[in-house]
Amino acid sequence: KMKNSLLDPNGVLLVVVGVGTPESGKTFCESLPFPEENLFVDPTRSAYKALEMHGDLDGTEGWFFDKKVVEGVRRLFFTKVTGERIKERGTEGIKSAMKGYQPLMPKNAIDSVQQGGTVVFKGHEIVYLRKDEATADHAPLEEVMRAIA
Repeated sequence: KMKNSLLDPNGVLLVVVGVGTPESGKTFCESLPFPEENLFVDPTRSAYKALEMHGDLDGTEGWFFDKKVVEGVRRLFFTKVTGERIKERGTEGIKSAMKGYQPLMPKNAIDSVQQGGTVVFKGHEIVYLRKDEATADHAPLEEVMRAIA
């Protein structure tokens, strides 16, 4: 969780791109709160595809036993990385985030396994890119802060 007070002095604009619809984006912003002008929704996952994030299903996969589907579900729920990250950070952050939590499910089931990441741009140049390996595997704050310095 990054506070804007850490970013503003450096002239950094925090922007979030999420899978979803404008309606789910509005609900997301209202529930945190998060400024709507800093949230972009990507219902076709084009940004995720361009950055080659993990979990990019395209709908041509077979059902349950398709290799890409199994990998997406594994990254979502059953990885060692997820357990390690939760262990490292503790559960207080999760408990706090769950207060008032409303599930915002994507329209398409295949979007549920899309993993995200963290990208830092300086102008049009990517100076930092980290792809989340699994649920709860977010970029270390120290790395992101070094990238924006």
